[in-house]
Amino acid sequence: MLKRSIAAAGAALYLAGGLVTMLPATAQAGSSQDNPLEGTDPAATGCGVGAYVVKAWDMRNAVYHEIQGLAQLVYSPSCGTNWVNVYGFTPGNTYTVVLTSSVQHRQAWAAAVGAGEDEATPQSYTPGSTCVDVLWRIQNTSTRFVEGESTTRVC
Repeated sequence: MLKRSIAAAGAALYLAGGLVTMLPATAQAGSSQDNPLEGTDPAATGCGVGAYVVKAWDMRNAVYHEIQGLAQLVYSPSCGTNWVNVYGFTPGNTYTVVLTSSVQHRQAWAAAVGAGEDEATPQSYTPGSTCVDVLWRIQNTSTRFVEGESTTRVC
């Protein structure tokens, strides 16, 4: 898990770097970093109980027009947190998701998987109608060519 967390942190820095600097931060009272649930595992904290999928994206390969993965934005009303589940379907690709909160300090969390794998990003404290940005990307593992990508703001 530590190895995946380090890889996820690297992916977040790589993928979210432009995303974080291009979108304006929304000033709100408090900070996501002030919450003890920020950056934790939703399953380990019990936040998955009663959580639901807010929005789902078919991760479509722009070259072959095939659905090759799935990303799901999940919200836990009991914890006030969001996270993104990612599922990879097609061998030879890496499926990455980055969750960025619009709360002050704009913390970004990432997860990356291969075919037949699934993973959740660490959760972000995003109570009520706090906006989050979700980036998903399909990248060929050997050539590093980006075969599909999308960013969406959800409020």
